[in-house]
Amino acid sequence: MQNIILILSILGIHFLAWFTVGPQFVLIVRNSLLYSRKTGIWTAVGIATGNSIHITYSVITITLVTSVSPTSFVVIKFLGVFYLTYLGIKTILAKKQTKNNSSEKDKKTDLTKLQSIRIGLITSILSPKASLFFVSMFGVVISAGSPWWVIIFLLIAMPTLSFSMASMWAIVFSQNKIRAIYNKYQSIVNKFLGGALIVLAIIIAFYK
Repeated sequence: MQNIILILSILGIHFLAWFTVGPQFVLIVRNSLLYSRKTGIWTAVGIATGNSIHITYSVITITLVTSVSPTSFVVIKFLGVFYLTYLGIKTILAKKQTKNNSSEKDKKTDLTKLQSIRIGLITSILSPKASLFFVSMFGVVISAGSPWWVIIFLLIAMPTLSFSMASMWAIVFSQNKIRAIYNKYQSIVNKFLGGALIVLAIIIAFYK
C-alpha cells in the first residue's frame, strides 16, 4: 500500500509540475501557436524522450551514491523535499506572464516530425529544472527503500505522463481563446499549484 501511495504522490507532483511555467511548457506553447497542433505533439515526443534520459541517469547516479553511503538516503530525500518546497514558493510568488502574439497570428511553415522531436529532446535534456526535478523525485523513491518494480513503473509512467500533458497543452494552446482564459487566471492557478507542491513536500518528508 505504501508503494502505491508513493507512486501516486510522485505522479501527482509530476502532473502538477506541468501546470507551472518552465522551458518545456513554454516550448510546447510556442510551437503550438507559432506552427501547429501537430508540431506541438511531435515536440511532446521529444520532451518525453528527454525525460526518459533524465530518469535513467538519475536512478543510476542515486543508486551509486547511496550504495557508498547509507546516510545519503536521508540527505537525498530531504534535498528532494527542500527542492519541492522551493518550487512551491517560487510558483506562488511567480509574476503573471503575458505575451503579445499579434506577430504570431499567421502560422509559419510547419516543422517536420524530426525537427519537432529534436527541438523537444534538446530542450528537455538541457533543462536544469528537469534534471533537478527527476533527481529529487527518484532520490525520494530510492531513499524510501522502494522495490525495483516501483522504479521501473515510474520509468515508464513519468515519460508517458510527460507526453500526455505536453500533448494536452499543444491541443489547448493551439486555440487562442483557451490561452486567453489561462492567462487571465494564471496568478490564481499559480498560488493553488504552489500550495499543492508544498503540501506534497510535507507528505514526502514524513513518508517512511
